[in-house]
Amino acid sequence: MHRRVALVQPRIPDGNFSPNLGLLYLAAVLEKSGMQVRTFDESLDPGYLQKLLAYRPSVVGFTVVTAAVKRVFQAARRIKASLPETAVVAGGPHPSVLPEEVLACPGIDACVVGEGEFAFLELCEAWVNGGTLDGVANLVRRSSGTMQRTPCRPLLTSAELDALPYPAFHLLDLESVFARMTHGLFRKGKRVLPIMTSRGCPYPCAFCCRTMGKRVRVRAADKVLDEIGALIDRYAIDEVYIEDDNFTMDRERALAILRGIRSRFPGLSVKFANGLRADRVDATLLEAIRAAGGYWIGFGIESGSPRVLGLMNKQLDLERARSIVALAKDRGFKTGSNLIIGYPGETWSDILQSIRFFRSLELDSLAIVNLVPFPGTEVRAICEERGYLTAAAQDWDNYYFGIADVRPLVHTPSLSATDTKLAIWLCYFLFYGISWKRLSRASSSLAMRFLPALAERIQALAALPSPTGRPANRGTSGQSGLPDDPAGSRETHRAPRRDAQARKA
Repeated sequence: MHRRVALVQPRIPDGNFSPNLGLLYLAAVLEKSGMQVRTFDESLDPGYLQKLLAYRPSVVGFTVVTAAVKRVFQAARRIKASLPETAVVAGGPHPSVLPEEVLACPGIDACVVGEGEFAFLELCEAWVNGGTLDGVANLVRRSSGTMQRTPCRPLLTSAELDALPYPAFHLLDLESVFARMTHGLFRKGKRVLPIMTSRGCPYPCAFCCRTMGKRVRVRAADKVLDEIGALIDRYAIDEVYIEDDNFTMDRERALAILRGIRSRFPGLSVKFANGLRADRVDATLLEAIRAAGGYWIGFGIESGSPRVLGLMNKQLDLERARSIVALAKDRGFKTGSNLIIGYPGETWSDILQSIRFFRSLELDSLAIVNLVPFPGTEVRAICEERGYLTAAAQDWDNYYFGIADVRPLVHTPSLSATDTKLAIWLCYFLFYGISWKRLSRASSSLAMRFLPALAERIQALAALPSPTGRPANRGTSGQSGLPDDPAGSRETHRAPRRDAQARKA
């Protein structure tokens, strides 16, 4: 059997685009072993499937996030119908958590769970050589009418991360990538590519699924700098996105990378795709980031209510976060954060406390989203156990962070789905709509798509009554410009009000 492998990045509807590093690491490892590899990105090429079928690969690998599950199922069935001898394999976050559900699709032969570089290579070698899959690690598959699972390989060590070949960016249409690349409201570079300098996260946040493990493994600073140099030499990039969950976890290594960027690559811009923890940043790090070409920092704060942060297992001191945001602004950064609305146990009082907190910060942007209870997270288990999932939560297509199209996936005794939608619109209006300074910052950014979404929310907000019966955009609490607590002492005891979607459940 020939050694052709196809790797597929499905489209998800959140409006963002960035090359998938995990997929490109797979491609690099496969190429190094002598496999012929082609990558297909549905966001860049919606008609990719016909080209894939013409390529006639021996193995097809899909990387699957939850919002892409249904699209992958449709594509897998078509591939299997046309190429029955081809192995169709799913990997990534969703199959790692729910492999049995994924394998219910008859077009998918196996799931690779967890870190997949070498497990997927083993699978491809076994398949093209006509061997058995019994000894392939990290594998879940159907066999003789039952599900069989093989033990997982140990997570790659720091030394093994250093030894990985560079991601196979040469397989992409990079001019299309550069034209489509997004990440937040603010972007400086025109030729931007991502890089991974570490894997793993030790924090127990209940809304997050740590598919790369709790143990943080880091690449050596000189290896990271060499890769950045290669990206500049080969692809003429002018900005690098660092895609780590916790870039500053090892402070001295982070400083070495930042100082190396400053000395070796003057003029390069740096951005952190997943933001930084406010309690893992200090004045020295901020100065090093700025000197290395950093211009925007997103801080993962999630809520301005200490009580809700406790419910989330988000171990963060809000006053520490406040001081770091102020330090970042003093050093010339644009700053952003995010606010999750609808966490189980959250009340209207918590929401108002949150928006007061975020309005008190010198933030240039705030992403306000409904809770997404991803499979494999602690909060997902809570919602399932207590019956908090809405009808919309039964559709995997809704598991992404949208801007204009708010689809609450959770309703609780203290916040119905309608409450959550109203609260998100209200928070957007209170953060942006009554602050010309913030609105003008957003309008001057490259992401003009945000403004129509904001206008839509403000218009919808004006058409809805508040829970007190007052117009939603009237503040009655003096200089703060915030409405009074709309629930008062009733908030923790209020019965859930189901919206139309929830009534269909």
